[in-house]
Amino acid sequence: MIRTLMTGALLGFMTLFLSSHLFAQEDMLKKRKDLMQAQNASIKAITKANEEKDYATIDIKAKEIMGYTDNILAVFPKGSIPEKSRAHPDIWEKWDDFGKRVDSTKKAAGALSKAAAAKDEAGVATQVKALGNTKSGSCGDCHKAFRADFRKAN
Repeated sequence: MIRTLMTGALLGFMTLFLSSHLFAQEDMLKKRKDLMQAQNASIKAITKANEEKDYATIDIKAKEIMGYTDNILAVFPKGSIPEKSRAHPDIWEKWDDFGKRVDSTKKAAGALSKAAAAKDEAGVATQVKALGNTKSGSCGDCHKAFRADFRKAN
């Protein structure tokens, strides 16, 4: 009787532990997706503002991206690669390279912010390209190296 109770309690604990681990990974994946989608929305707003020569919006959105980059490493904790993730396992194997690419994006966004604040049309054009999107610039470089679906396509 005691053995059955102990086995049941152990089984219940293990089920609870495994399901809480799964929920934690899914929560991290949601945070990761939310952050990347917000960053992508800022990139789109920058592209539109660049067409309109709206330097104030470019400056604001570039600063948003700088803030997002401060949180990117936190949403990629080691082992957080649930089945639905598009992150490539190389992120954790090449963590320093991943971090450098995040820093590169932050620097590109900072340079864009400065060019926009100065209303430097040529500088803004150059920095918009340097920042890029999911297919080019510092954002695209990181996606090509560390996003599984981009690696297959490129």
